[in-house]
Amino acid sequence: MNENFGRCDRESKCGFFEKPKGEKLTKHEYIHKKPKPTSFHEYSLVSKSGRNFKENNFIQFVKHLFGDIATKEVIKKYLIGTSKKWNGATVFWQIDNAQKVRHGKIMLYDVVSGKRKKNQSGKAYISSVRSELKLDSFNLNQCLFGLHLINESESISLAIVESEKTAVLMSVFKPEYVWLATGSKSGFKYEYLKPLRSYTVIGFPDKSEYNSWSDKAIELNSLGFNITVSKWLEETNYKEGTDLADVLIGEKHYKNIKPKKKSNVKPIEIINTPTEIIVKKLASKNPQILNLIKVFDLTDNNGTDIRV
Repeated sequence: MNENFGRCDRESKCGFFEKPKGEKLTKHEYIHKKPKPTSFHEYSLVSKSGRNFKENNFIQFVKHLFGDIATKEVIKKYLIGTSKKWNGATVFWQIDNAQKVRHGKIMLYDVVSGKRKKNQSGKAYISSVRSELKLDSFNLNQCLFGLHLINESESISLAIVESEKTAVLMSVFKPEYVWLATGSKSGFKYEYLKPLRSYTVIGFPDKSEYNSWSDKAIELNSLGFNITVSKWLEETNYKEGTDLADVLIGEKHYKNIKPKKKSNVKPIEIINTPTEIIVKKLASKNPQILNLIKVFDLTDNNGTDIRV
C-alpha cells in the first residue's frame, strides 16, 4: 500500500484526495486507517510543575506588571508551571475541556522584557514535556491553551489570540473575556476551534495575520460557528507580529513613566455582538431599553450577556 495515495474523510474537510494515475489503474482499494488514540499526560505532572515561581522568568515578569495577587490568580487559572529545562523556563499546559492534559509547552522568557529568549543562532528556546520525558510513543493531539476554562466560566464570550503569554496577560488587562491561545499562527483552525462551536468567539490575530484568520472565520461560520475577527491591530502603525499584549504592556509602561502626558494610541475596540449593535441603535431612540436590560439581566439568543 502506497501511503502517498488516499482520501481524507475527517470532519475538518482538509480536502486531500490523491489516487494513482494511469489507464490500467481503474480499480483501487481504499483502506480506512483508524487514527491512533490521543495520548495524555498524568495530571500529577501539572501539580509538580506548579512551584519554584521565583525561578520562573515569565511569572516574575507578570508579577512586576500586575503585582502578587493578580499573578497568583493567573497561575491558578491557567495552571502555569516551572521547568528545569532551562533556568527560568515556563510550562504552558494544554488542558482540554474534559480536563485532560494534552501537551506541555516549555518556553524561556526574559525576566525584564517579557520577550522570548533566543540563542546565538536566533532560535527561540522551546521544548515540550513529552520530549524531555522521552515519550517516543506519545501521540500528540493539541488543543487551545486555556480550553479547560470554558467549563468554569459563566460567560460564553471567548477571545482568542496566538500566544500563550498574550492570553495570560490579556486575562488581566481585559478580564471580561475568557482568553485562549492557538499557540501558533496556524492554530486558528477547525481542529482546535471545534469545542467552541456553541460559543461567541472573537479572534484577535497578531498584526499581519488578519486576512488569514478572517478567511478561516468565514469558512467556520458556514459550519455553524459564531466567530468575528478584530481588525483593530491591522489598522494601526505597529510593526508586523505585534500582538495585543505588546500594545498594552507598552501603554502601561508609558503611563508609569509619563503619567501626565496623554498617549496617542487609540483604545482597543472590543467588537460588539450583532444583538448589541441592534440594542445601541434602539437605545439612541429610547434609552429606557438599557435600564430594562440591566434590571432583568437580559441576554441574547446565545445566552451571552448584553453589554450596555
